[in-house]
Amino acid sequence: VDYIEAAGVRHVPLTASTRGMNPLADLKSAWQLWRILRNERPDVLHTHNPKPGVYGRILGRLSGVPVVVNTVHGLYATEDDPMLKRSVVYGLEAIASRFSDAELVQSSEDLELLTRLHIVAEAKGSYLGNGVDLDRFHPDTVGDEARRTLRKEFDVDDDQIVVGIVGRLVAEKGYPELFEAFELLDDRFVLVCVGPDEPDKSDALPRAMIDAATRRGVRFLGMRTDVERLYRAFDLFALPSHREGFPRSAMEASAMGLPVIATDIRGCREVVIDGENGVLVPVRSARDIAAAIRRVGGDPETMRAMSQAGRERSKSHFDERTVVDTVMRSYADVARRKGLDLFPPGAEPVSYRAAVASDAPTLARLHMNGIHEGFLPKLGHRFMTRLYRAMVEWDGSVIQVAVDSTGPVGFVAGTTSTGAFYKHFIKTHGLTAGVVAAPSLVRNLGRAIETLRYDGGGVDVAAELLSMAVAGPLRGRGIGRRLGADFLDGMRAKDVEAVKVVVASHNAGAIAAYRSMGFVDHANIEVHEGESSEVLVWSI
Repeated sequence: VDYIEAAGVRHVPLTASTRGMNPLADLKSAWQLWRILRNERPDVLHTHNPKPGVYGRILGRLSGVPVVVNTVHGLYATEDDPMLKRSVVYGLEAIASRFSDAELVQSSEDLELLTRLHIVAEAKGSYLGNGVDLDRFHPDTVGDEARRTLRKEFDVDDDQIVVGIVGRLVAEKGYPELFEAFELLDDRFVLVCVGPDEPDKSDALPRAMIDAATRRGVRFLGMRTDVERLYRAFDLFALPSHREGFPRSAMEASAMGLPVIATDIRGCREVVIDGENGVLVPVRSARDIAAAIRRVGGDPETMRAMSQAGRERSKSHFDERTVVDTVMRSYADVARRKGLDLFPPGAEPVSYRAAVASDAPTLARLHMNGIHEGFLPKLGHRFMTRLYRAMVEWDGSVIQVAVDSTGPVGFVAGTTSTGAFYKHFIKTHGLTAGVVAAPSLVRNLGRAIETLRYDGGGVDVAAELLSMAVAGPLRGRGIGRRLGADFLDGMRAKDVEAVKVVVASHNAGAIAAYRSMGFVDHANIEVHEGESSEVLVWSI
């Protein structure tokens, strides 16, 4: 609460709400929420299951909230549970979902079950996924010295394997089986537990169990806010839960490059691909947990391969920015279907993706409207369209676009080798592009020759960010910064270690933007006679 209030978000407490089963308290909580909704009159109500998601959706619709959206973090019953429990949980979800406009489901398996059993209408349900801050949870954010310091705090030797778990000290997180598994492992393996003790929970770990584990060498750190530092000190991550929605701790650990040992259940299967970025084990099997830890922890090559696979999967599947974009787009889609004008001009949600060939005409237009220096825009829209189509088709290109309901509203484009790309362009589109640009080429022959002679300014970096543009009304919303980060991630995926960008010296705004992305000043050159340009370089 302190964090969101510090960010400027007004918090209205629902004081009667409880996490346990208390019908009287739940009725009081529902009545309190009804009064809040009637007083606040929100445009959008976004609920989260279990209990607030049920009565929140119903009360939101009855109180006249225009847009009601719910997120399903996980189902509190599986098809293996007793019929009575499933009937209650699924029945409540089926009723509540009739009162929402959209159901965002974090787990693909949950979405399949909800639609197959007609608990949620197919047209209303969509996959949300889950994500974490990949800038915060990145191995490079915590140095080797911090790792060494923390491992000293844990009192472990350099050759020992630290297995970490982050989660509340309750039985459903699989602590009893994990403690038993460590009784089967030798002293090379050390278990570090991070999370609060919750003695009031019905499945709280008994104090005797925690004390016994402590005597056997298990480290308990309690609640910590510096979990990214702790992940950096771990070698493996374990999450032997009995039930999960979409486990954030496993995503964080995988993003930090840790192999993950998790149970083969819904939620965990969203994060761990068995044998790639971790190992899936049966629920409540201490022997299988121990075997997986021993197998992965005892093989440095397997650990390195799983670490790399985890990082790559995190970048493609667990970016919280993608989740935020999906949520905001769901609001906009519902509002549009209902004819509501919830978003002022320029405030409509924007999503991000790789460019496709059909984007080329819009990219050309954005370039010509937003980038006035240089020679290429003078060759006309048809030429620029062919240029961007060729760039999208070429394997050595990275082009990311920002999209709203009208189509692309921003983009960034570059190649792993500018010279190689232009050879590809001339070979595949040169004749038709030359024909449509012929009049402009004749008028600007001198600048065309200067462009062809351009050798990168003598900077020995082949990869180049060639262009970035955002539609005028949307500038200042951080779209360029996001596009730049996605572009550099794309270059990393192509094993590029350095990228250059050339900017007109008078374009102070663009130079400052590239510096904020991590580019550093490298050289001053002249691409065209009498026009000074700055070369900036980004490197890993």
